[in-house]
Amino acid sequence: MTENTKTEPKLCIMGRAMPNPCPFPATEALPHRFPGDEAHLCAFHAATEPLVDESNELAVSLDLVRAYLKGARKYDSGPLVTVLERAEADFSGRLELIEKALEDLEAAEFKLMRG
Repeated sequence: MTENTKTEPKLCIMGRAMPNPCPFPATEALPHRFPGDEAHLCAFHAATEPLVDESNELAVSLDLVRAYLKGARKYDSGPLVTVLERAEADFSGRLELIEKALEDLEAAEFKLMRG
């Protein structure tokens, strides 16, 4: 057996189970997700991680608001419905904006970095 596994750089974990995994070396540690000093993401994916987190959190929040809104409409709670509809519109708009930014960044990654 060879001992070259220690000299080979670890690759970024993004997309590792997908057909096109990230081909760049892992240079950034994520101590808040993976305790320890080991690097898991390339610089690009480490920089976009906060947007991915916000997208996930907004999606969960939007699902919850929609569930509350369904209940509020069922009981004809006028003022609460109004507030929840505004929250739904706000969360939807923010989520669309973040998802568009992530799509644009992904397209740029494939075109400029992997191209």
